[in-house]
Amino acid sequence: MRKADLIRPLLPAEEWDRVDAYVLSDAGFGTDPFGTDPDVLRFGCAVGYWLHQYYFRVVSAGHEHIPRDGAGLIAGNHSGVLPFDAVMLGVDVFRNTAPPRLLRFMVDFFVFRMPFLGVLFRSLGQMPGTRRNFDGLVEEGHVIGIFPEGAEALGKRADRRYELLPFSHGHVELAARHRVPVIPFGLVGAEEQMTMITDLRPLARALRLPYFPITTRFPWFGPLGLLPKPVRYYINYGEPLAIDPTALSSVEVRSAEVERVREAVADLVERGQQQRREMEGD
Repeated sequence: MRKADLIRPLLPAEEWDRVDAYVLSDAGFGTDPFGTDPDVLRFGCAVGYWLHQYYFRVVSAGHEHIPRDGAGLIAGNHSGVLPFDAVMLGVDVFRNTAPPRLLRFMVDFFVFRMPFLGVLFRSLGQMPGTRRNFDGLVEEGHVIGIFPEGAEALGKRADRRYELLPFSHGHVELAARHRVPVIPFGLVGAEEQMTMITDLRPLARALRLPYFPITTRFPWFGPLGLLPKPVRYYINYGEPLAIDPTALSSVEVRSAEVERVREAVADLVERGQQQRREMEGD
């Protein structure tokens, strides 16, 4: 029996057809050139489908702005203590593009220092955030996910919900250098999945982590305290932004382009909050 046959019962027929039809180029070791394992990816899609459809009950719009083929950079806000927002964004892109597109995130290095997690992330097609990896993904025509606020945005306290941190310049520089569009997105809901009280920074530094969360349920309930609340997610994708190539040579232009992306993300976050108010009467 193939491993795929064990995964197939976990998905409805139409979802399985989408997953099974996704083709990875085999580099000769059972994975693609970036280390993506087709069986691990299928299993990830199955788990992601159930979380997307029934746990977070994702409502999303603007999928027409995601390129049908060729490279693109998807950038937006980050939150929620643990990166369930990244998982749901990847599943949402995969489920709502035809042919399905695998969103490959530029992941912070600390993840790949952790036992098991680094191998899992790579097997799912996610990459350490290096320029060389970005170049390779663009040359292969992939869509790439970046959180310009960085991993620290996951550790925002509850009193700073939906307050965007400063955006880094890297995504603008890379988009300008490769002449690929930036597709902004705004995600609402993840801020409420866990209530962050404080960050134990000394412990975070000792463990070489960007933050160490203390929430209303963690560490009081042990590992179970890290389970997110089943809040509904709202994801909106905006029109692609063409980055001015002179951003590579002008600090002023680069800063202006970063701010343009940040403003687009802020507008999409506000749109998602309005959607939530209309749907949930919040």
